[in-house]
Amino acid sequence: MAITLSVAQIKELMEAFYNMSGIRFVLFDNEFREIISFPKENCDFCKMMKGCPKTRRKCNNDDRRSFAKCEKENALVIYNCHAGLVEAVMPLHENEKIIGYLMFGQITDKTDKERLYKTAEEMAEIYSLDKKELKKGIDKITYKAPEQISAAAKIMEACTSYIIYKELITPEDNKIIEEAKKYIEDNLEKEIGISDICKHLSIGRTRLYELFRKEVEMGVSQYIRYRRIHRAKKLLKTTELTVAQVAERVGFGDYNYFSRVFKRFYKKSPRSYRK
Repeated sequence: MAITLSVAQIKELMEAFYNMSGIRFVLFDNEFREIISFPKENCDFCKMMKGCPKTRRKCNNDDRRSFAKCEKENALVIYNCHAGLVEAVMPLHENEKIIGYLMFGQITDKTDKERLYKTAEEMAEIYSLDKKELKKGIDKITYKAPEQISAAAKIMEACTSYIIYKELITPEDNKIIEEAKKYIEDNLEKEIGISDICKHLSIGRTRLYELFRKEVEMGVSQYIRYRRIHRAKKLLKTTELTVAQVAERVGFGDYNYFSRVFKRFYKKSPRSYRK
C-alpha cells in the first residue's frame, strides 16, 4: 500500500522521542520497508550485523516475525532480536487497516553486557566477523531498565495515535477516495457519469471500482444514489422546497423514480418523511 507522509513533522516527532529517551525510532510501511528513522544510522553494532549478508538476513527475519506477530495480535510487541538486543514494534491503523509500523530498539535491558559479548563472540566465529569491533559496538549500546522500556513503549503508542489524528501518514488510496467523494458531493445536482469521475481523478474504471469496493464497501453508482438521497433528506427537513424541487436539487430528473429510491432507503415516501 502506497502512503503519503508529512516527512518534516514525523522527523520532528522522532527527534523529540530520541532526545527524551535516547532510543532510535523507525517508521516502516505495511510491507516492512523502512521509510524514516531517527537517528538515521543504525548503532555501530547493528551496522556490523547488517553489513554481513548472513547476519543481515537474521536481522530481517527478526523484523518480519515481529511485524507478523504485531499484525496477528494487533498490539505492541516487545522482543529480543537474535543478537539479544531489545526492540519494540507497534502497528499504525487507518480505518481498521494496518498502514505501517513504528519501531524502537537497538538497546539492552541488561546492566551486565557479558551475555551480549558471548553472543558476539559466537557470531564472530561463525560468520567471520571482527570480534574486537563487535565488542566495541556493544559497549556503545544504550542500557534501559525494564520500566524505562515499558514507558518508552507507552509513549510510542501515544505517537501512533498522534500520527493518525494529525494525518501525518495517509494511504494514497484514501486520498483518491476522498477526492472521488468530494467530486460527487460537489456535483450531486448534475448527471454524474463514472467516466466523469475517472477523468477528474485520472484513474481507470477498474481501479475506481476496486477502491470503492475496498474502502466504501459499495459500488460507485450505489454510493452516488446514497449521497443524493442523504442530501434530499436534509433538504426535506431544512427547506421549504417542494418534493419535486428537492428531487431536482439532488440530480433526479424523474420525480417518480426519486420517490421510489427514497422509499427504498427510508421506508417512507418523501412527503411522509417530511410530515
